[in-house]
Amino acid sequence: MTSSRKGIFLQTEYFAGNQIASDDNTGYNIVPYGYFTYRHMSDDEIFHFNINDIVENGIVSTLYPVFTTDENLDSRYLQYQLNYGYEFAKFAILQKQGGSRTYMYLNKLKQLYLTMPKSVEEQNAISAFFMSLDNLITLHQCEFQIVSKRRKARLRRRAFEFTVIFALIVL
Repeated sequence: MTSSRKGIFLQTEYFAGNQIASDDNTGYNIVPYGYFTYRHMSDDEIFHFNINDIVENGIVSTLYPVFTTDENLDSRYLQYQLNYGYEFAKFAILQKQGGSRTYMYLNKLKQLYLTMPKSVEEQNAISAFFMSLDNLITLHQCEFQIVSKRRKARLRRRAFEFTVIFALIVL
């Protein structure tokens, strides 16, 4: 699998049918369904945490740490905190130690303290709200793309009609 800023994908989907992983996957990290993975280095202090929700057991390179939560923490809530929260963004900046890349090894991530509701039910409610908001945004983006394509098609058709009319007038 590949864990990217756009989500988690099978490599064949992410790389348009080209499988990048070698036949020898010795030492790769196993990502069970429901577990997190992320790329441990970044050029811009932005890390994206993904939850495996596509296969029962996937594998990723050793450059992608794997972890999960316990019953006292909603995974989706933690994912929103890590991907979009101020506390993690501030923490990530502090991990830069010179050079151009920031490294977020799992042992460093374990030192992160986040402010969050103690109630798992409240965490569930918050993550459900953000998930519905994300779905609504995605829906509107899709609608916008459809309208945009239709508009471009109409403009091309009008340009073609104008060209035909102009050609008839010139004749």
